Amino acid sequence: MKKLTGLFILVSIFVLRIAVAEVDWEKAIIRISDTNQSRLSLRLRNELYALQYDDDRTVGEFLRSNFDRESRLLGLLNEYHRPEQHYLTDGSIDYMYQLPMTNKVMALLLPETKPVKLVVPMLCPSCGQEWPHGKSIPGNMVLIPKQIETIEYTGIVIDCRDFKITPCLFPKIYNEMAEEIYSVNFADSRNVIDNGLVAYSTSDLNNNPRIGGNPLRIKAIGVLGNKRTDIKISSLDARNFHGSNKNLQLLKECRVTIIFAP
Repeated sequence: MKKLTGLFILVSIFVLRIAVAEVDWEKAIIRISDTNQSRLSLRLRNELYALQYDDDRTVGEFLRSNFDRESRLLGLLNEYHRPEQHYLTDGSIDYMYQLPMTNKVMALLLPETKPVKLVVPMLCPSCGQEWPHGKSIPGNMVLIPKQIETIEYTGIVIDCRDFKITPCLFPKIYNEMAEEIYSVNFADSRNVIDNGLVAYSTSDLNNNPRIGGNPLRIKAIGVLGNKRTDIKISSLDARNFHGSNKNLQLLKECRVTIIFAP
Protein backbone atom coordinates (compact mmCIF):
# COMPACT_ATOMS: atom_id res chain seq x y z
CA MET A 1 0.00 0.00 0.00
CA LYS A 2 2.83 2.42 0.84
CA LYS A 3 4.48 1.69 -2.51
CA LEU A 4 1.23 2.36 -4.35
CA THR A 5 0.71 5.62 -2.44
CA GLY A 6 4.22 6.77 -3.27
CA LEU A 7 3.71 5.89 -6.92
CA PHE A 8 0.44 7.83 -6.99
CA ILE A 9 2.16 10.91 -5.57
CA LEU A 10 4.96 10.70 -8.12
CA VAL A 11 2.51 10.29 -10.99
CA SER A 12 0.42 13.20 -9.71
CA ILE A 13 3.46 15.49 -9.53
CA PHE A 14 4.52 14.45 -13.04
CA VAL A 15 1.06 15.09 -14.49
CA LEU A 16 0.84 18.50 -12.83
CA ARG A 17 4.27 19.44 -14.16
CA ILE A 18 3.53 18.57 -17.76
CA ALA A 19 -0.02 19.91 -17.95
CA VAL A 20 -0.95 23.11 -16.12
CA ALA A 21 -3.88 25.45 -16.74
CA GLU A 22 -4.49 28.70 -14.88
CA VAL A 23 -7.12 31.42 -15.20
CA ASP A 24 -5.83 34.79 -13.97
CA TRP A 25 -9.11 36.67 -13.43
CA GLU A 26 -7.40 39.84 -12.25
CA LYS A 27 -5.48 40.19 -15.52
CA ALA A 28 -8.10 38.35 -17.61
CA ILE A 29 -5.61 35.83 -19.01
CA ILE A 30 -5.73 32.07 -19.53
CA ARG A 31 -2.35 30.35 -19.22
CA ILE A 32 -1.75 26.86 -20.53
CA SER A 33 1.52 25.00 -19.96
CA ASP A 34 2.36 21.54 -21.29
CA THR A 35 5.40 19.57 -22.36
CA ASN A 36 3.36 18.12 -25.22
CA GLN A 37 2.99 20.91 -27.78
CA SER A 38 0.56 19.00 -30.00
CA ARG A 39 -2.23 19.04 -27.41
CA LEU A 40 -1.89 22.68 -26.35
CA SER A 41 -4.26 24.02 -28.98
CA LEU A 42 -7.13 21.75 -27.92
CA ARG A 43 -6.50 22.40 -24.23
CA LEU A 44 -6.49 26.16 -24.79
CA ARG A 45 -9.88 25.97 -26.49
CA ASN A 46 -11.27 23.65 -23.81
CA GLU A 47 -10.19 25.97 -21.01
CA LEU A 48 -11.82 28.94 -22.71
CA TYR A 49 -15.03 27.03 -23.41
CA ALA A 50 -15.22 25.87 -19.79
CA LEU A 51 -15.20 29.42 -18.39
CA GLN A 52 -18.45 30.64 -16.90
CA TYR A 53 -19.95 33.18 -19.33
CA ASP A 54 -22.76 34.29 -17.01
CA ASP A 55 -24.96 32.53 -14.48
CA ASP A 56 -26.87 30.64 -17.18
CA ARG A 57 -24.12 29.24 -19.39
CA THR A 58 -20.46 28.64 -20.05
CA VAL A 59 -18.53 30.24 -22.90
CA GLY A 60 -18.88 27.00 -24.86
CA GLU A 61 -22.65 26.97 -24.39
CA PHE A 62 -22.85 30.59 -25.53
CA LEU A 63 -20.81 29.84 -28.65
CA ARG A 64 -22.88 26.79 -29.57
CA SER A 65 -25.81 29.13 -30.16
CA ASN A 66 -23.63 31.64 -32.05
CA PHE A 67 -22.02 29.56 -34.80
CA ASP A 68 -20.56 32.50 -36.73
CA ARG A 69 -18.86 33.88 -33.63
CA GLU A 70 -17.49 30.46 -32.75
CA SER A 71 -16.04 30.04 -36.23
CA ARG A 72 -14.34 33.43 -36.03
CA LEU A 73 -13.07 32.73 -32.52
CA LEU A 74 -11.50 29.41 -33.52
CA GLY A 75 -9.69 31.19 -36.32
CA LEU A 76 -8.57 33.85 -33.87
CA LEU A 77 -7.09 31.28 -31.50
CA ASN A 78 -4.58 30.37 -34.20
CA GLU A 79 -2.94 33.74 -33.56
CA TYR A 80 -1.94 32.50 -30.12
CA HIS A 81 -0.29 29.31 -31.37
CA ARG A 82 3.18 30.70 -30.88
CA PRO A 83 4.05 29.38 -27.44
CA GLU A 84 6.86 30.44 -25.18
CA GLN A 85 9.45 27.72 -24.69
CA HIS A 86 11.12 26.88 -21.37
CA TYR A 87 13.84 24.23 -21.21
CA LEU A 88 13.57 21.93 -18.19
CA THR A 89 16.39 20.29 -16.28
CA ASP A 90 15.48 16.84 -17.59
CA GLY A 91 16.02 18.03 -21.18
CA SER A 92 12.34 18.36 -22.07
CA ILE A 93 10.66 21.57 -23.21
CA ASP A 94 7.72 23.21 -21.44
CA TYR A 95 5.43 25.13 -23.83
CA MET A 96 3.15 27.90 -22.61
CA TYR A 97 0.34 29.86 -24.26
CA GLN A 98 -1.21 32.99 -22.81
CA LEU A 99 -4.65 33.90 -24.08
CA PRO A 100 -6.05 37.32 -23.11
CA MET A 101 -9.81 37.22 -22.57
CA THR A 102 -10.10 40.89 -23.59
CA ASN A 103 -9.76 42.75 -26.89
CA LYS A 104 -10.34 40.48 -29.93
CA VAL A 105 -11.63 37.55 -27.87
CA MET A 106 -13.98 39.70 -25.79
CA ALA A 107 -15.32 41.43 -28.90
CA LEU A 108 -16.59 38.05 -30.12
CA LEU A 109 -18.11 37.15 -26.74
CA LEU A 110 -19.86 40.45 -26.00
CA PRO A 111 -23.60 39.95 -25.33
CA GLU A 112 -26.36 42.19 -26.57
CA THR A 113 -27.33 45.00 -24.21
CA LYS A 114 -30.63 46.57 -23.27
CA PRO A 115 -31.74 49.85 -21.62
CA VAL A 116 -31.46 50.01 -17.84
CA LYS A 117 -33.22 51.87 -15.05
CA LEU A 118 -31.37 53.70 -12.29
CA VAL A 119 -32.39 53.24 -8.66
CA VAL A 120 -32.05 56.93 -7.72
CA PRO A 121 -34.81 59.52 -8.21
CA MET A 122 -34.96 60.91 -11.74
CA LEU A 123 -35.42 64.64 -12.24
CA CYS A 124 -37.07 66.77 -14.90
CA PRO A 125 -34.31 68.43 -16.95
CA SER A 126 -36.36 71.65 -17.18
CA CYS A 127 -37.48 72.31 -13.60
CA GLY A 128 -35.19 70.00 -11.63
CA GLN A 129 -38.11 68.44 -9.77
CA GLU A 130 -38.49 64.71 -9.21
CA TRP A 131 -40.38 63.11 -12.08
CA PRO A 132 -43.74 61.70 -10.88
CA HIS A 133 -43.78 57.92 -10.60
CA GLY A 134 -45.75 56.33 -13.42
CA LYS A 135 -45.97 59.48 -15.52
CA SER A 136 -44.99 58.92 -19.16
CA ILE A 137 -41.84 60.60 -20.42
CA PRO A 138 -42.02 62.58 -23.69
CA GLY A 139 -40.00 60.98 -26.45
CA ASN A 140 -37.62 63.95 -26.76
CA MET A 141 -36.94 64.27 -23.01
CA VAL A 142 -34.09 62.67 -21.07
CA LEU A 143 -34.46 62.62 -17.29
CA ILE A 144 -31.51 63.50 -15.06
CA PRO A 145 -30.48 61.27 -12.12
CA LYS A 146 -30.55 62.97 -8.75
CA GLN A 147 -27.09 63.55 -7.32
CA ILE A 148 -27.06 61.99 -3.83
CA GLU A 149 -23.36 61.11 -3.59
CA THR A 150 -20.88 63.97 -3.11
CA ILE A 151 -17.63 62.03 -2.69
CA GLU A 152 -15.46 61.78 -5.79
CA TYR A 153 -14.65 58.08 -6.00
CA THR A 154 -12.05 56.67 -8.39
CA GLY A 155 -13.49 53.16 -8.70
CA ILE A 156 -15.75 50.59 -7.04
CA VAL A 157 -14.74 47.53 -5.00
CA ILE A 158 -17.22 44.86 -3.92
CA ASP A 159 -16.00 42.58 -1.14
CA CYS A 160 -17.52 39.10 -1.52
CA ARG A 161 -15.13 37.18 0.71
CA ASP A 162 -17.94 36.18 3.07
CA PHE A 163 -19.48 34.10 0.28
CA LYS A 164 -18.44 31.44 -2.18
CA ILE A 165 -18.71 32.91 -5.66
CA THR A 166 -17.86 31.76 -9.17
CA PRO A 167 -15.98 34.28 -11.32
CA CYS A 168 -17.50 34.79 -14.77
CA LEU A 169 -17.14 37.10 -17.74
CA PHE A 170 -20.46 38.90 -17.30
CA PRO A 171 -21.64 38.94 -13.68
CA LYS A 172 -24.63 40.99 -12.53
CA ILE A 173 -25.07 42.99 -9.35
CA TYR A 174 -28.51 43.42 -7.79
CA ASN A 175 -29.99 45.27 -4.83
CA GLU A 176 -32.36 43.84 -2.22
CA MET A 177 -35.33 44.53 -4.51
CA ALA A 178 -33.78 42.37 -7.26
CA GLU A 179 -33.16 45.47 -9.38
CA GLU A 180 -30.13 45.38 -11.65
CA ILE A 181 -27.42 47.71 -10.37
CA TYR A 182 -24.50 46.78 -12.60
CA SER A 183 -24.04 44.55 -15.62
CA VAL A 184 -22.87 44.81 -19.19
CA ASN A 185 -25.95 46.99 -19.74
CA PHE A 186 -24.37 49.82 -17.71
CA ALA A 187 -20.95 49.68 -19.35
CA ASP A 188 -19.56 51.15 -22.53
CA SER A 189 -18.94 48.26 -24.94
CA ARG A 190 -15.51 49.55 -25.92
CA ASN A 191 -14.40 49.52 -22.30
CA VAL A 192 -15.77 46.00 -21.81
CA ILE A 193 -13.81 44.82 -24.84
CA ASP A 194 -10.59 46.50 -23.72
CA ASN A 195 -10.71 45.74 -20.00
CA GLY A 196 -13.46 43.23 -19.24
CA LEU A 197 -16.66 44.03 -17.35
CA VAL A 198 -15.02 43.51 -13.93
CA ALA A 199 -11.71 42.43 -12.49
CA TYR A 200 -11.48 39.76 -9.79
CA SER A 201 -8.93 39.75 -7.02
CA THR A 202 -8.26 37.56 -3.99
CA SER A 203 -6.80 40.41 -1.92
CA ASP A 204 -7.41 44.07 -1.12
CA LEU A 205 -6.16 46.44 -3.78
CA ASN A 206 -4.62 49.84 -3.12
CA ASN A 207 -3.92 52.40 -5.82
CA ASN A 208 -4.69 49.83 -8.48
CA PRO A 209 -4.94 51.49 -11.94
CA ARG A 210 -8.45 50.14 -12.42
CA ILE A 211 -9.94 51.48 -9.18
CA GLY A 212 -7.57 54.31 -8.26
CA GLY A 213 -6.67 55.54 -4.80
CA ASN A 214 -10.14 56.30 -3.44
CA PRO A 215 -12.61 53.60 -4.48
CA LEU A 216 -16.13 53.16 -3.15
CA ARG A 217 -15.92 49.99 -1.03
CA ILE A 218 -19.02 47.86 -0.61
CA LYS A 219 -19.67 44.61 1.27
CA ALA A 220 -21.81 42.09 -0.56
CA ILE A 221 -24.79 40.78 1.41
CA GLY A 222 -25.41 37.72 -0.72
CA VAL A 223 -24.66 35.70 -3.84
CA LEU A 224 -27.29 34.80 -6.43
CA GLY A 225 -27.81 32.33 -9.25
CA ASN A 226 -27.45 28.61 -9.79
CA LYS A 227 -23.73 29.02 -10.47
CA ARG A 228 -23.30 31.70 -7.76
CA THR A 229 -21.93 34.28 -10.18
CA ASP A 230 -24.19 37.23 -9.34
CA ILE A 231 -23.94 39.49 -6.30
CA LYS A 232 -26.46 41.16 -4.02
CA ILE A 233 -25.71 44.45 -2.25
CA SER A 234 -27.83 46.56 0.08
CA SER A 235 -30.33 49.01 -1.38
CA LEU A 236 -28.45 51.85 0.31
CA ASP A 237 -25.18 50.85 -1.34
CA ALA A 238 -27.04 50.46 -4.63
CA ARG A 239 -28.18 54.09 -4.42
CA ASN A 240 -24.56 55.12 -3.90
CA PHE A 241 -23.66 53.08 -6.98
CA HIS A 242 -25.97 55.27 -9.07
CA GLY A 243 -25.75 58.34 -6.85
CA SER A 244 -23.63 60.66 -8.97
CA ASN A 245 -22.66 61.30 -12.57
CA LYS A 246 -19.09 60.43 -11.58
CA ASN A 247 -20.14 56.99 -10.30
CA LEU A 248 -22.20 56.32 -13.42
CA GLN A 249 -19.12 57.17 -15.47
CA LEU A 250 -17.10 54.68 -13.42
CA LEU A 251 -19.63 52.00 -14.39
CA LYS A 252 -19.34 52.94 -18.05
CA GLU A 253 -15.57 52.64 -17.77
CA CYS A 254 -15.81 49.23 -16.02
CA ARG A 255 -13.84 50.47 -13.02
CA VAL A 256 -15.27 47.69 -10.86
CA THR A 257 -13.32 45.03 -8.98
CA ILE A 258 -14.75 42.05 -7.09
CA ILE A 259 -12.73 40.63 -4.18
CA PHE A 260 -13.41 36.94 -3.55
CA ALA A 261 -12.03 34.11 -1.47
CA PRO A 262 -10.07 31.58 -3.58
